[in-house]
Amino acid sequence: MENQNVILLEFNELCPPLLDKFIAQGHLPNFAKLYGSSKAYTTDARCDVEYLEPWIQWVTLHTGLPFEKHKVFRLGQAQNLEHDSIWDILSKNGKDSWLCGSMNVRWDPNDNNILVLPDPWSIDVEASPKELQPFYHFVRANVQEHTNANHRLSLKDNLAFLGFMLKHGLSLSTVKRLADIVIKQVTKADDRWKKATILDWLQFDVFAHVYKKHSPSFATFFSNSTAHFQHKFWRYMEPERFPMKPSQKEIDLYGDAILYAYKNHDALIGKVFDLAKPDTTIILSSALSQQPYTEKDAEGGKRFYRPHQMSILTEKFGLTGVEKISPVMSHQFHVICDSEAAAAANYEALKAVTYDGEGLFSLRLEGKDVFGGCRIYQPVESNATIRVEGKDMAFSDVFYLADNLKSGMHHPHGVFWVYKASQTFEKPETLLPLEDTTHVILDECGVTAQ
Repeated sequence: MENQNVILLEFNELCPPLLDKFIAQGHLPNFAKLYGSSKAYTTDARCDVEYLEPWIQWVTLHTGLPFEKHKVFRLGQAQNLEHDSIWDILSKNGKDSWLCGSMNVRWDPNDNNILVLPDPWSIDVEASPKELQPFYHFVRANVQEHTNANHRLSLKDNLAFLGFMLKHGLSLSTVKRLADIVIKQVTKADDRWKKATILDWLQFDVFAHVYKKHSPSFATFFSNSTAHFQHKFWRYMEPERFPMKPSQKEIDLYGDAILYAYKNHDALIGKVFDLAKPDTTIILSSALSQQPYTEKDAEGGKRFYRPHQMSILTEKFGLTGVEKISPVMSHQFHVICDSEAAAAANYEALKAVTYDGEGLFSLRLEGKDVFGGCRIYQPVESNATIRVEGKDMAFSDVFYLADNLKSGMHHPHGVFWVYKASQTFEKPETLLPLEDTTHVILDECGVTAQ
C-alpha cells in the first residue's frame, strides 16, 4: 500500500444520529465534506456498560484489544498497559507520531519517534518533548478544576502560558475567538458555558505548530468539548425525552448548546483541511457516543459533588503520608501516598466516613493509590452532615455541587470515517467492532498489523 500521512481526529463521543441531523440541516459544511469522501463506518464497542467509558474505549482503539485483554480500566492507568499501541508499532517500522491530547495513552519517553502532549487527566507524566510541559500544566489545572468557581491560577502562571503560546503557534483567529468568548462572559453571564471550547482552539494551534515543524506520519488531535456538552445539555435540546422538564428559560439558554459544540468541531475540521496535504488521510473517530440519560429523573436527577479543594480531604479526614491528590473527572480523585501502608490506612479512614449511615465515598485501593469519589448523586439539603470519627461535620464544608443535572449517557456506537480527497463515498451496512479500527489506521499508515 502507498505510504500516506494520517491525521486521526479523536472527537470524543460524537453521536451518529446527531451528525446526520445537523448535516441534513446544513449546519456542518466541513463534516459534510469529510463525510462525502469517506468510507463511513459506525463502530460498536461491544462491551458491558461497566466498560463503556472513553478512557477504556480509546485504549481499545489505540491497541486493537478489548478491555478483557488490555485491562486499562481508569483514567491515568495507561502506564500499566503491557501491549503496543499504534504509535509503538509505527515507531518499530521507522515512522513517527505526534499525539496531541489523546486520552489515556502510554508511550516510551525515550522514543524519539513519538511526540506527546498528555491528556489533562493524566497523572505522573511529562510531555515529550518537555518544551510542551507548560501547556500541559496550564490546561491540566484548568480542566480538572473547571467546575470550581474559586479556582484561580496566578498571574505568573497566566503570563507564562501566554509566553508559551506566542512561541508555539498562537493564531490571530484563535485570539479573536477567545476574545469574543471572554467578552461575552463578562457582559453576559449566561454565556459562560461556552468557555469549554477555548481549549480546542489553543490546543489546535499547538497541534498545527508541531505538525508543520515535524510532518509526522501519524498524528492525533483529541477534543472532549462535545462530549462534555452532551452530558450537561441534552435535556435542554430534547426536553420531550426527559421526565424532569427544564424551564423555558433553561431551554432558551442551553437548547442550542450541543449544536454550538458540533459547529465548533466543524470549524476545527475546516482548519484540518487547510493543514493537511491533498493526499493526507483524515480519520474521524468518536470511540463511542451518547444518548439521553433519564434513569434518575424520578429521584430528582443525578448530580455530582466535589471537594472545594482537594487538600480538604487531608485536612478534614486525617489522611497521612499523602504525596499528592489528583482530581479526575466530575467527583473522582486519586490519593497518591508515599507507601502502600499509608494508602491502606487512608483507604480505611475514607471508608469510615459516612453520610446518612452509609459510606460517603466509593473507593478502590491499588498499591500506593486510593481512587475514589463522593457517591452522593441526589440533591443534598443545606444542613446535611457527614459523620467523621464519631462527630458531625457539615457536608457543605467539604463539598460543592459541581455541575448541571446529568443529561447524557454513553452508547456503544461511534463514528469512524476514513476520508481521502479523491475517494468515492461508501457506508458499510455492518457495524465495525471498535478493536478492528486499529488495523484500518495502520493500513492507512502503510503498516500491516501483526
